[in-house]
Amino acid sequence: MTRLIMIRHGETNWNVENRKQGRNDQPLNAKGEIQAKLVADYVKSKYQIEHVWTSPLKRCSDTAELFSLPVSTSDQLIEIDYGEWEGMLQSDIDKDYPIQDQHNPLWREAPGGEQKSNLPIRGRRWIKESMINDQQGDIVLVGHGGSMKGLLVALLELPDYAMDIFQIDNCSVTTVEIREGVNLLTVLNYTAHLA
Repeated sequence: MTRLIMIRHGETNWNVENRKQGRNDQPLNAKGEIQAKLVADYVKSKYQIEHVWTSPLKRCSDTAELFSLPVSTSDQLIEIDYGEWEGMLQSDIDKDYPIQDQHNPLWREAPGGEQKSNLPIRGRRWIKESMINDQQGDIVLVGHGGSMKGLLVALLELPDYAMDIFQIDNCSVTTVEIREGVNLLTVLNYTAHLA
């Protein structure tokens, strides 16, 4: 059995400002650096990590380095491209880009950006690239809220709209047991180590 331990990157100044980061390579702020150390210490104390995967963006790769293990980088794990929304405050997006579907207010596409429906597709590509189904032991993945939600949908074989029901906080831990036949979500958005 493989256990995939998914960690969202630590806090950045743009997280604090509620600004869309997407592909913008924002570094961790001082609080984010502390969060990254706390989550790395917690995961190292609880799991026997065999390997680490990360998004190429600095806010993730800096956390991945704290495990002092071989690290693989994948563009499939990078955050969604927010197009025209990159760098914008969420309040300005809400004001300038009205919701088009009142039945699904969480599902909005950024003009000029990546379609949200592409996130599970990239998740399935990473599953093949990493050969996670053929691995054994504990594997860490350091990623982003959006791309991790897409990966969860891919791993758990859920419909795309399920991405909007997951909450994934900075430096939270989410674990999925990779089993033959069915994968099992065992921990979602665990943050007690940050207290």
